[in-house]
Amino acid sequence: MSDTAVNQLRVVLVTEDFDAAVVYYRDTLGLSESAAIAGPDGARVVILEAGRATLELANAAQARFIAEVETGGTPSTPVRLAFEVADVDAATAALAGAGAGAGVIAPPVRTPWNSRNARLDGPAGVQVTLFQELAASDGPAGLVGATLTELGGERGLLARTVELARRHGAAGQLPFVAVVVWDGTVIGAGANTTLVDHDPTAHGEVAAIRDATRRTGSPDLAGAVVYSSCEPCAICRTVAAAAGVREIVFAVGKEAVPAAIDPTPDLTVRLIDAVTAQLPGIARRGDAGLSAEDLTAPFRSYADAAGRG
Repeated sequence: MSDTAVNQLRVVLVTEDFDAAVVYYRDTLGLSESAAIAGPDGARVVILEAGRATLELANAAQARFIAEVETGGTPSTPVRLAFEVADVDAATAALAGAGAGAGVIAPPVRTPWNSRNARLDGPAGVQVTLFQELAASDGPAGLVGATLTELGGERGLLARTVELARRHGAAGQLPFVAVVVWDGTVIGAGANTTLVDHDPTAHGEVAAIRDATRRTGSPDLAGAVVYSSCEPCAICRTVAAAAGVREIVFAVGKEAVPAAIDPTPDLTVRLIDAVTAQLPGIARRGDAGLSAEDLTAPFRSYADAAGRG
């Protein structure tokens, strides 16, 4: 360990349009001014407080990954400033109209690490990321990092997915939740977002697998196990197999899904049977230790929410 004691990190940004940069960072983003100094020949400097300072070092592969998540692939500048804000949508809108004339590269998007990030063109050609940390709360993402043992083993984790599915249904979303466990630890979680994303493939198991591959930086989940609140459909079984998932363990069978959610159960069964014929053993029912009433609670919560709507 070095004996050098670093007391402060300060980023120095040299810009030709000094006043516009001050408007952008101080007046619009809201960084507080700690000092303003004038020097010879029109020299000017303003020092702005930006809260806690960290230095993030990334290689080219990580930079590409972050660019894909935040912008869909627009490359980053070699130096990029990142600011944590309380409301990323409001901050993005404010900076987009700031006097510096910087544009929005990509609007706020939810990231695999549970934040909402936006990317903007900043003064002096330096890109700016605004990020808002999202509360883990008691949603599926709150399980990431927990061990199977901590969650009460297979029974405890299945019961947790059912309860989370019930809450998800109560919010008016299709009541399906899943998590991915690898080497005894939850590495991904997801809920069905078909209605809000208008995506017929956004099933709970698929969302959890996507989350796990993004967090691990690899599409290979060989040996992982998916735990789901409900029996997986043909889509979810196929995606799990493609990712190398060993099996999907589910709490409640497909026969419990009401017609309001699956209006063509016969077709669902035929598709599941066709996939299972090629992927025997990809899914099995587990014991959540719950009553039949508790197992079907997610469907009732969704029906109640839909009735209120």
